[in-house]
Amino acid sequence: MPINIIPFIYTAVLGAILISIVPKPEIRRFAFYGIIFGGMLDFVFVSIANLLGEFKYINYEPFGLMGIHIVAPTAWTIFFIMYFYFLPNKRVYIYLYTIAGIGYSVFFCQTITKLGVLTLTHGIIDSIVPFVIWFPIATWGFLKLTNDHGQAM
Repeated sequence: MPINIIPFIYTAVLGAILISIVPKPEIRRFAFYGIIFGGMLDFVFVSIANLLGEFKYINYEPFGLMGIHIVAPTAWTIFFIMYFYFLPNKRVYIYLYTIAGIGYSVFFCQTITKLGVLTLTHGIIDSIVPFVIWFPIATWGFLKLTNDHGQAM
């Protein structure tokens, strides 16, 4: 299988999971937050990392723009729609859930690095640092913008 197809397969599988487990009205309700805290923050973090030379997408041929794989923001948007949909209510569980989200993302980043989709300058450090910043910002921002997980204030 060509390496440049892997992100498309991952995004398609993630989209199928989203459609199968999150009701359509909830997808619509959480889409704005997924776009802001998923797709847009992915673009910001990847752009900063590209400028700093910390990591870059490789083997994406015509499927990239400005150093970003074209489907990555879409995949992160889908991921964060599900992330916010399943976000627990109790503070202690929110912390644990956020840590689990960071862990999954580090695992995913390391996997696509080993598959040849991404290259990291400083190895696992470049996998951990962005997600340790990203997930608390996204979770905090979502909770500040919503009341009862998804109801706009």
